[in-house]
Amino acid sequence: MTNNHYPYKITRVQPSRVNSSRVRSSKNSHRTNRIINMDKFIGRKEELASLQELYNKKGFQMAVLFGRRRVGKTTLINKFIENNKCKSVSFVSTEMTEKELLERMGNDVLDSLAPNLSGKLKFDSFDSIFDFIAEESDKERLVFVIDEYPYLSKSCPFMDSLLQKYIDNKWKKSNLLFILLGSLVSFMREEVLGSSAPLHGRANLEFKITPFDYKDTALFVPDYNVEEKAIVYGLTGGVAKYLEQFDSKLSLDENIEKLFFSRNAFFSEEQIKTVITAEKSNPVAYNSIIDAIANGKTKYNEIQSTTGMSDISFCLKNLISAEIVERRETPKPYYIISDSMINFYFKYVASGASLINSGKGKLYYEQKVKDKLHNFMGSVFERMAKDYILSNVGTKKIPCFLTDVVEYQSSVKEGKTIISVEIDLLGLDGKNYVLAGECKFRAEKFDKEELDNFLNKLNYLPASNLNVMLFSLSGFTDYVIENSKNLTRVTLEEMY
Repeated sequence: MTNNHYPYKITRVQPSRVNSSRVRSSKNSHRTNRIINMDKFIGRKEELASLQELYNKKGFQMAVLFGRRRVGKTTLINKFIENNKCKSVSFVSTEMTEKELLERMGNDVLDSLAPNLSGKLKFDSFDSIFDFIAEESDKERLVFVIDEYPYLSKSCPFMDSLLQKYIDNKWKKSNLLFILLGSLVSFMREEVLGSSAPLHGRANLEFKITPFDYKDTALFVPDYNVEEKAIVYGLTGGVAKYLEQFDSKLSLDENIEKLFFSRNAFFSEEQIKTVITAEKSNPVAYNSIIDAIANGKTKYNEIQSTTGMSDISFCLKNLISAEIVERRETPKPYYIISDSMINFYFKYVASGASLINSGKGKLYYEQKVKDKLHNFMGSVFERMAKDYILSNVGTKKIPCFLTDVVEYQSSVKEGKTIISVEIDLLGLDGKNYVLAGECKFRAEKFDKEELDNFLNKLNYLPASNLNVMLFSLSGFTDYVIENSKNLTRVTLEEMY
């Protein structure tokens, strides 16, 4: 029966048909893994400030936030709502039918805004939910969050247009702050923010949530030394969900053994498959491509040959979109695993699966992996150095102005000899080369041979008068210090 106290269609649930324990269980079950400990909230100051500025504006406002899974989007919004102690509704979409999503959204709205009606009334359509939201936000600020919006949009193809209608009409005159979150980055960019999308141009704020940088990552393990903090960054890539697994009371080795090399490791084979193949069919193909790249097959034809697949372009495109793989644009393009946790797993963990499953994971780590951590950190340290340079442009820490930092790979023919030229960091000001950098994450100090080899490589670059920066985990030998007075030297300690 329709409730006549509301100008939209709500059905009164007959008490005799309501099992309160069943309703309570079904409404809360999807939230179990969303419980967040706000006492340990770290970073995201700029993002919080942007959301707060939007919240403080009068009238209807809309924000669209997107970013890869487990990066901390939901936690950020929860913290923002907690800071403002405001009236709010947070709905998390999952892969369900339209009917199930309608029921769940309706339950969440009533639980949050009219708990006295929860279990007694239900909404008959999304229109009735959005009408209720409009009325509730008529006189005071209300934050309405739809998390993992792509699931809702895919199950309800009309949703984009329906939201457009409410944003342009009933919500436009309200005090609603409407927030859409999504982990499918390509969907959010194309189907929500794209120029042909129904919701295009509606958002007052839109930004991508990225993993933590190496400095914010260090805040999760404050008692570790800088080398250990850097390795934690390498093992997690700054992804919030991964960082939350590290117990700062345990040593680095104990954490690695527990999280990667134990029978009940968080970073298990199933967890890795979930990260790689979420939203994708044919998971074997994706795993094969990742495994090939991790084992040194980085060129397109090498990956194709190793996997035995006739066409890998579609899978590679999806992996790049999911920010698991990156295509490096050099004279001979190649692919790397940009997710450093995935890279570590396939390079060092997967091959020890049998020993790990037999309870010998700690032994495997100590015998086969521990001594290779510095090798693994090579590319990670380059990324850290790049972040250091870009975040300090315009300060005395960086010897010149630049607009980007890239990797450089090329080859030069000298007589009958082909010389490979690889530069870890090449700073650009527009199209001009202005800086070159070399990175060494080793227990030994940056030495004479390494300096001489690096300076010799610079002779093959199509540039002159380059500023030079040297980055080292363990410092520099006396020779390097004496012969690099016009260069900029940076230790890992100084990077923090």
